[in-house]
Amino acid sequence: MTDGPSVIGPAVIGVTRLDEHVLLADACLAMTMVSAGARRLIDLRGETRPPGLPVPIDHFPLIDLEADQDELILAAATRLADLAGDGVRTGLYCQAGVSRTAAVAIAYLMVRGLSLAAANAAVRRARPQAMPAPELWRSLERLAPGLDVRAGGKRPARTLGPPRLPGTTTGCSRPGWAGWT
Repeated sequence: MTDGPSVIGPAVIGVTRLDEHVLLADACLAMTMVSAGARRLIDLRGETRPPGLPVPIDHFPLIDLEADQDELILAAATRLADLAGDGVRTGLYCQAGVSRTAAVAIAYLMVRGLSLAAANAAVRRARPQAMPAPELWRSLERLAPGLDVRAGGKRPARTLGPPRLPGTTTGCSRPGWAGWT
């Protein structure tokens, strides 16, 4: 894991490298993550459909303030862990890259064997603004005991596939959204 918001190659503003296989950002930086080497994206936005981009996009529609999203968070984290296990660099994003992205990144590290506290600390070190909304944090707390049991072993056996929605374009109007410095 890194201690700053950089990726392999030139620094990219707004994109965080969590580990060698996972990039974190907001929705407007999805294409920047592709430019930084992401061969797949995971879109966590429940309020819209994934954009049409030149890489496959898995969609796990999470909502920030909605309760009981444990299974969807675990499904997204397990998918991300499977992709990382296959050596696929993946970009993970939600609208702002703060709450849902953080929740799934924390769950991903838990699936890979870290405790909730250690995973949270690692994500916050890499992306200081990362902070799951209270309902998403409660989901992580409920998931933690089952994942702690597996901490020394493999990822959870079940791998839920993401719902597939056709991609559409999205309107990111941030000036200089590509973010290259």
